[in-house]
Amino acid sequence: MADSQLICLDETHVNEKVTEAQARFYYSEEQRRALEELVASGEPGYRERLQKGQLRDFLSSRELRALPAGWRGYDAHLEGGGAGGEGVSLAYWPECSDTEVPPLDLGWTDKNFYRGISRVSLFTHPWKEENAPHLKQIIREMIQQAQRIIAVVMDLFTDRDIFQDIVDAAYKHRIPVYIILDEEGVKFFLEMCKCMSLSSFQIQNIRVRFVTGVGFYMPSGKIKGTLASRFLMVDGEKVATGSYSFTWSSSHIDRNLLLLLTGQNVEMFDIEFRELYAISEEVSLYKELNIASPFYSGAGKSELRSSTVSRKMINPKYGLVTGAAPGEMFRASRQRQEAQGKLERNEEESESKKRLNQFLNDLITVEQVLPEILPPLENLEIVNRRFFPWFHRGLKHKSKSRDSVTNGEANSKQGKKFGSGFFSRKAKQAPVAKTESSWGGAPSPPPVGGAPDPAAPPECSSVSP
Repeated sequence: MADSQLICLDETHVNEKVTEAQARFYYSEEQRRALEELVASGEPGYRERLQKGQLRDFLSSRELRALPAGWRGYDAHLEGGGAGGEGVSLAYWPECSDTEVPPLDLGWTDKNFYRGISRVSLFTHPWKEENAPHLKQIIREMIQQAQRIIAVVMDLFTDRDIFQDIVDAAYKHRIPVYIILDEEGVKFFLEMCKCMSLSSFQIQNIRVRFVTGVGFYMPSGKIKGTLASRFLMVDGEKVATGSYSFTWSSSHIDRNLLLLLTGQNVEMFDIEFRELYAISEEVSLYKELNIASPFYSGAGKSELRSSTVSRKMINPKYGLVTGAAPGEMFRASRQRQEAQGKLERNEEESESKKRLNQFLNDLITVEQVLPEILPPLENLEIVNRRFFPWFHRGLKHKSKSRDSVTNGEANSKQGKKFGSGFFSRKAKQAPVAKTESSWGGAPSPPPVGGAPDPAAPPECSSVSP
């Protein structure tokens, strides 16, 4: 409910009349009736209503011509008409809306809490300070320095230099661009686009939509308004707003003001842009410029409908209203679904082919390094257990033989007796059975010359009788 309606529910409230002299004067029922006479009977009816209600003239000559031209009747189907031909209008049902809120599909900024240092700078045309930048230079530098997002709200956009900077930012730097225009300014914007020879890849990151003003609602129709807001928001951190429009005349002929805002001052502009985008309507650049879309076959982007509208398209009751047979509507919707399914399958097949080619290229180009092959742990343990004990014992025996050479003859004689005893005891053993049991192979012949073999197996502790 409106604030005025809530105030009326207060028991202590007394309906006092707000006069034109008071600052909070805004709405007048007498003025609304005079507007109805203006739309229905023209200026003579409007003048007559002013005299009857003893009102002063509140419209200018320009508004007297523009307001009837902006009046539009409600396009509604009437159901349950009575004897007098009156019915219930189905044009306005907010809880059963046929349109969904358009998403910011290219992304948006995450600047929710801190937006930098808050500053306000004022620039004028013509400039009042020496070396002050031109208003158009400020706008172009903001667009060229953008890194995350560009959002434009403009009543009239026909400056080709500024739009070329936007196209370069969207195409070369992959920056999402959202543009909201006034409904009357869309045709002039499209004329500029047609003269620039744009391609499908240059506009794939640009979304263009249009809105109208708040409007003045009456029982028989609505007087639509215009979008008078003008601002440029970059990265959710900077906003340029004022009377400056993106036209050649505004930058060269007209007098304008431009405010450059940073920091937390940008938050309200962020909210305002998203609200305008939610109530706006789409302008398909692919369709209007006759450019083949890279995502769909043929010229223009395929029409997207909400789930509510899709259900209506196959509903027999809706077919009776539109005058189309239910079978024809069902077949048409089925053909559209099949065409969309074929496009999705083709995209999946192309994606799988790309992945396969990438995998094959990686197999060819990447140099494969084979790992070093090591012996099994079991064989390595067997070799260590068999070889290294005999190796260490041989080293000890060599050190003992060197000590015996350096000593006197007594030590050498004792070494000979020890050697003769060693070989005499070794000859009495059964070397074949012992060697085979310990080594698993053929016995090695005894050393020649009486010198002990360092690699030979140790002597047996017992001698067989």
